[in-house]
Amino acid sequence: MEEARTERYVRQVGGELVSSVIARSKPIRVELLSRTSRPRMNWHFRQPELTLFWFRNGCSQLRATINGRPVESEFSEAANLALFPAGTEIEGEWSVGPAFDYVVVFLDPKFVQSRLNGVIERPALAFGHDQLCRGLAELSQEAATPDNLFDLFAEGWASQALAHIARLSRGAEQPKPLSRGGLPALKLRRIEEFVRANLGEAISLSVLSDVAGLSKRHFLRAFQESTGTSPHRYVLDLRIDQAKRRLGETDDSVTSIALASGFSHAQHFSSTFRQATGMSPSLFRQQCRA
Repeated sequence: MEEARTERYVRQVGGELVSSVIARSKPIRVELLSRTSRPRMNWHFRQPELTLFWFRNGCSQLRATINGRPVESEFSEAANLALFPAGTEIEGEWSVGPAFDYVVVFLDPKFVQSRLNGVIERPALAFGHDQLCRGLAELSQEAATPDNLFDLFAEGWASQALAHIARLSRGAEQPKPLSRGGLPALKLRRIEEFVRANLGEAISLSVLSDVAGLSKRHFLRAFQESTGTSPHRYVLDLRIDQAKRRLGETDDSVTSIALASGFSHAQHFSSTFRQATGMSPSLFRQQCRA
């Protein structure tokens, strides 16, 4: 007599958990997570739900196997989503900064089954999708402080997100870092390299549009379509990301890190850093070295 197969689920993540916010509703469970880690972090994941990851910052490369097949993917500001169908097993290693933030959305299997005729079977790594990213940003805000309308919001969000995911899985929408009318991947990479190389300097919209070879108006529209954020927010996020790395890896003073990251003074840096991470630079450094 053949023995019934026992499903094995696992969720192992390296590094240290700094903060965790979890919000639940019938169709989804949302987790807002911040971790610290050494440059290499092991990851083993297999869960019974369709799962969408949004790697907001700090995760750059994944070398792993998915259901036994080797994969290697580069993540970036423009390609920071990953989708894993129910039961998909991922085991491998991340290249990460000393600190990174990400959002995980688990979609309830009964909800998925009730909304779709078919099954999502194909995983997707390091892709961009404007509508999903905008929706995830709004979902994260709602999940951080859920009220008595969160269930209503979550159900609407889940239905819309599932439609996008189903189209991606069926090939009706191609997972790609740019929406129509956005910046070509080469120009987007050139901008990212320029910003990272000049974080300590004043970076204006005129300068970025010159790097892209576009008028300011065209550049602003194309950039927002490509990344789902404004150039100002994009530069600010990269500055915070660099500051996180330096706080975790060096003994430089907060003031010197602030100036090197492009902030005019330490007070502005501290207030901006607290808004972005929920903690002061000094406390963040302590967490990294605890």
